[in-house]
Amino acid sequence: MVSLDAQDSVKKLVFGMDEQIAAIQKAISDFEAGQRVNIAILALPYAGKSELVDEIVKMHPHDVTKVTFSSIIDNKDQIPLLGDSNKIMIFDNCHYLYMRKIGGFEVIEEFLNMVLSSDERLYITTWNIHSWNYLHRVLGIGKYFPVQVNIPSLNSADMKEFLLSAYDEGEIQFVNDTDVKEEKIFQVIKRPIAKKITHGKINLYSLHINRVALKTLLFNRTPSETAESIIFKEITKISRGNPGVAKEIWNKWLEYPVIRTSSTNTLQSDIELDSTGRFVLYMILSMGYIKKGELKNILNLSCNIDDMMINRLLFELLSQDLILEYDEYYSIRPEKLYAAVKYLENIRLVW
Repeated sequence: MVSLDAQDSVKKLVFGMDEQIAAIQKAISDFEAGQRVNIAILALPYAGKSELVDEIVKMHPHDVTKVTFSSIIDNKDQIPLLGDSNKIMIFDNCHYLYMRKIGGFEVIEEFLNMVLSSDERLYITTWNIHSWNYLHRVLGIGKYFPVQVNIPSLNSADMKEFLLSAYDEGEIQFVNDTDVKEEKIFQVIKRPIAKKITHGKINLYSLHINRVALKTLLFNRTPSETAESIIFKEITKISRGNPGVAKEIWNKWLEYPVIRTSSTNTLQSDIELDSTGRFVLYMILSMGYIKKGELKNILNLSCNIDDMMINRLLFELLSQDLILEYDEYYSIRPEKLYAAVKYLENIRLVW
């Protein structure tokens, strides 16, 4: 059992995941009562799945062993299997156990066989949601993990509490520097012109669209809405409630201690890629973090790719601000995550 003090600590450290923690706690109790209740925690990058399992470790410090995969595992001997005596095993980032290529499923199949054959252990795993969706169609991995926990999205009110929790009350100043007026969206404009033959006048009519008013309607803004409300609504919409993405957007918009409504117009999401570039974007999305050599290894079986081509593809993604490069790894730029997801959904590379 976990003390009330420990539960309160978890709520502070992992914002908005009370129900998910309760579901995992129930599965652990069911396991101790003799049920097979392996767990899969599913999320997009930056949503907080690793933070969630870290709190489970803190709640059960003497019963849990955690293994984190930080790059693709291409040999089943690299999986630390049954060498630990703890009954609860946490494997973080299990999407690194496969490669989307011919022969790329040996490691994950070995891992799933281990999960299936072990009656005395509870497996808690975390997965990139798009890798999970693909593997569920290919291998039916859902049957190995009957308890599936999705990281929740934060609503606008929760987002406000989450982002302001690091500041004192009144420390951040919200400034509305965009003029929002109650204006008509569509207006008919009359333009008189002279007729050469009769020397009279006729009128031409055209439809004018007030783009500022249209944007106000689409974003559900009103002239009386506060700058604070506008900003948190925009951050929640762009991030789709993903706390890691929202934090990145907040940091970009904040000019401490001021944040302005005009900042909400700064993000662009136009994406132009060829078919190979789209697949590279998909692989980076579905792995979270991936090295250039790993990408090349996956792509070599589907197309004849050399170092120059992979460098060109990564340069295109970097130049469109879709990805980040850090310490040999590439990842989706947080504030562009959902633009990338929408783009790949439209071309049916993710679902």
